[in-house]
Amino acid sequence: MIVDIDLKPVNVLIIDDSRYARSFIKSALYSFGVRNVVEAGDGPAGIEMLREQKIDLVLVDYDMDPMDGVDFTRLVRSGAEVAVRDVPIIMVSGMAEMEKVVEARNAGVNEFLVKPVSADSLFRRVRNALVNPRPFVDSATYVGPCRRSVQRTLPEGQERRTAPPLPKPRPIIDVPPGIAQPTVRRAVEQGQQAAKGGGSEKTSRKRFKAGTVIFREGEAGHEAYVVETGRVLIVKEVAGKPVPLGEIGQHGIFGEMALIDDHPRMASAEAAEDTVCMVIPKAALKAQINRTPDLVILVVETLLHDIRKMGRELVEARSRVKAKRDGMAPLA
Repeated sequence: MIVDIDLKPVNVLIIDDSRYARSFIKSALYSFGVRNVVEAGDGPAGIEMLREQKIDLVLVDYDMDPMDGVDFTRLVRSGAEVAVRDVPIIMVSGMAEMEKVVEARNAGVNEFLVKPVSADSLFRRVRNALVNPRPFVDSATYVGPCRRSVQRTLPEGQERRTAPPLPKPRPIIDVPPGIAQPTVRRAVEQGQQAAKGGGSEKTSRKRFKAGTVIFREGEAGHEAYVVETGRVLIVKEVAGKPVPLGEIGQHGIFGEMALIDDHPRMASAEAAEDTVCMVIPKAALKAQINRTPDLVILVVETLLHDIRKMGRELVEARSRVKAKRDGMAPLA
């Protein structure tokens, strides 16, 4: 991925009801050079932000309550609630069915991006929306960017246009040579370094049946997880017996500690019911950590050390209490 545009002046609004999804997209945008990002947890809050702030680009999730991404887009394009009806909108969706894509296109989105999102695919959509804007159509049946993404030469007599093609608007972001070349060289160097390190930065999604062990205590950590639906039990073994540490519900994250401090898993994770998780690979998390100041990393590692210690002490205390209740001798 080559970042050849200066995105520092761009104001981006992320609308998603999952704070972890917002956090991932925000981190990716920062890695592209974006510095001005605001967030909203639902469509109505996003509309309010469009009223109050200058926004150059919107990334909105498809599936939200009380207003989904399609209804949000239609409301923006109607101009009934906000004045910036032509703001570029990128729809992000976990559903890739053609009818969903067509529905979003007919609502007036500029780009459609399917989850799980990779940094590369996100940048391509952002770049295209800002550098190659399409003419804005305002008609009785459709309001939004021109849906003709490809110009074709049709046989004589088949042209359906009733008016000349709309003029192509100016790019929101230019690609000045003075910025592009140094940025390209820097991106190539970063890509070479990433290739040496190995690993993928792309998130994915996994489904676990009830009772499935997601990872076991003592294993090396290669992935962190965010619960999208379902529940996950965190269990630690003491004297050969499983002792519960806690339960992770929707939007909860687990398994991240082993990725940060490179220690083995301190406990096991098991699906308490049929569960769907977003999987964050170690390479993606490390890529973000590498941009973090050393002092912050030191503080985080210290906190993790204390958390692991408290976790061991907690599970031993719970084991003693359980043993006492069961009439057994407490652990030594």
